[in-house]
Amino acid sequence: MDFASIISTVNNALWATPLIALIFVGALIYCFAIKFANISKLPLQIKLLISGDGSKDGLSAYETFCSVAAYRVAVGNIGGVMVAIMYGGPGAVFWMLVTALVTSAIAYAENSLGQIYKVRQDGQYRGGPFNYMEMGIPWKGVGKVFAIIFALMVTIGVPLLVTGPSANNIAMALENSFGMNHVVSGAIIAVLLFLVISGGIRRIAKFSTMIVPIMTIAYLVVTVIVLIFNAAAIPSTIAMIVGSAFNTHAIFGGMIGGAFSYGVKRGVNSSGSGFGETPAIAAAAESKHPAVQGLVNASSVYIDVIVCFCSGIMALVTDCFNVLGPDGTFMHIGEGSAQMATQAATNTAGVVWVQEAANTAIPGIGGMIIALALTCFAYSTCIGYYYEGEAGLAYLARNLSQSTRDKMIWATRIMMPIFFFAWANVTASTAWAISEVMFGLMAWLNGITLLILLPVVKKVYDDYMEQRKAGVEEPYFNPEKLGIKNCDVWMDINAELIKKDTKA
Repeated sequence: MDFASIISTVNNALWATPLIALIFVGALIYCFAIKFANISKLPLQIKLLISGDGSKDGLSAYETFCSVAAYRVAVGNIGGVMVAIMYGGPGAVFWMLVTALVTSAIAYAENSLGQIYKVRQDGQYRGGPFNYMEMGIPWKGVGKVFAIIFALMVTIGVPLLVTGPSANNIAMALENSFGMNHVVSGAIIAVLLFLVISGGIRRIAKFSTMIVPIMTIAYLVVTVIVLIFNAAAIPSTIAMIVGSAFNTHAIFGGMIGGAFSYGVKRGVNSSGSGFGETPAIAAAAESKHPAVQGLVNASSVYIDVIVCFCSGIMALVTDCFNVLGPDGTFMHIGEGSAQMATQAATNTAGVVWVQEAANTAIPGIGGMIIALALTCFAYSTCIGYYYEGEAGLAYLARNLSQSTRDKMIWATRIMMPIFFFAWANVTASTAWAISEVMFGLMAWLNGITLLILLPVVKKVYDDYMEQRKAGVEEPYFNPEKLGIKNCDVWMDINAELIKKDTKA
């Protein structure tokens, strides 16, 4: 058995039904625990998003929102949606959207936990799953083991290994639309990547606040143009998606199992909720209460949902998609572009589908715009990957001197672009499989931890909402009052408010 086959086997084992159930069912449990605030509190989420400033130690709510959104919107929102359609049929798009909305509850949980158990290190706030695993899991030794394993995975795996799909899809998109060689595109993006990550979280946040609104709006505009040119096909396309999702479509109705399975799998991969990757960014924020970052960053999933839907509807409405049946033969080969037959011949699904869909409305230029959009999505995601790795490294090296930590962080900043360049020049299937293996391992560890820490998350959420109900304009977190241990930094952050509360 060759390396690619081994990776594929491990990937299939990790992403079997138990993990899908862990994330999806866990998300549903959290939806009820926080009373569906991840969906119903949108006005409050918007209010929190545009209020509050950063500080010398932390970022503002808007900066962390954009940084998290930049991470969420990635190649999975384009190429990943196409993979889901090929193996799960059009109905997979429906289940991807449902999954993204449901798992925003997990996004709330892990981002609020990132805030709850953050620390102040080297002049900035640091945190992440490794912190809440060690300081939050009540069983002696278990949390420490979880934390070290997770930190090792994100330090080595996230900045160096899971960048594979991003690098590979950028290279394919630029080659398809601009004829650019993989070596050239890989080298250019690797250099641009270094220019941002070398500035740390401040430069990352500044870049994210600039690129996220631009790339999202541009993608929406292209989608609207494609839909206008294919307006007559919209009703039948929507009917096809819903029919495939609920087993009623004449051609794809029998794929409900695959539609749900691949929809959930790709939905989880697309949003990243439950992987434990965004809490490090959330922990870097300045806030009076952990629930603020939980609510703000849960709302970033809406951007993920919008981009996923745009990708899916463009491919489906233009018939630029293929569907592989359970027996291994193609049930459908799209006729919207000659490229679809070529893609079917090599069992390939990816950004090319969306490029060809855009080309039906804006010949030549449409594909180029999608290539540039994907480059922005993937590039911004890799920047988020870097910071996750830096946070994990800072945790592992927390007992070393600041000088030693800084040197180790700079080593990562140099190594990541090199690995990115290498990934731009390997096969797409291998890149996706290795990435998903790493995400699968992280999802298992973080998903279990989130279930263990459900009481803490609910207690903090209830405290925030009770304060708001009581008329407190800016609720604040007092961990001692709630009986939550290992949150010392909050006693300093809210010292004046806690002192006043104690006297009262």
